[in-house]
Amino acid sequence: MKRGQKRKGFTIVELVIVIVVIGTLAGITIVAYKGMQGRARDTDRKQDMAKIQDALELYYAKNGTYPASSGSTKINAGWVTSADASWANLESQLVPTYLPSLPQDPLGSTATSPAIWSGFNYDYIRLTNGWCATNTSKPGYLLAYRLESSPQEYKIEGDCPAASTQPTNYQSSEYIRGD
Repeated sequence: MKRGQKRKGFTIVELVIVIVVIGTLAGITIVAYKGMQGRARDTDRKQDMAKIQDALELYYAKNGTYPASSGSTKINAGWVTSADASWANLESQLVPTYLPSLPQDPLGSTATSPAIWSGFNYDYIRLTNGWCATNTSKPGYLLAYRLESSPQEYKIEGDCPAASTQPTNYQSSEYIRGD
């Protein structure tokens, strides 16, 4: 190369630096995106639980009891879960009168038994004989679901003991209504 002439192009070192920077930025973006997806699905799950809770309370107001729960082959016959065909039992009691459709977990897992401990699905059981209530004549229910990007949550309403942070050992988020 003659003196005074300008070089055209980039050196190999410059190209490698640019490739490393682009790769690092792409890696950070992918990790952040996956975390955002999980948090978005967790938000959907919480919204689904609120819809199901509203429908259950409307059902109770009209019928004086919560919908029956039965038919699960993934947990036991007293439960209903979106992981198997038993979800249709609850759906037949709530749709279309109380809900336009019964929500299912965004990932829609059909985990192996018991569904509460593994996979991503929604589980429901009607609690009779005051399962967690101080007044044994009033019914209640338990909704269980798993969050993937947030700590599991335990919400208890009604006469259930307030000191109980996890009334079951299901390793899932739970909402319990016990009057």
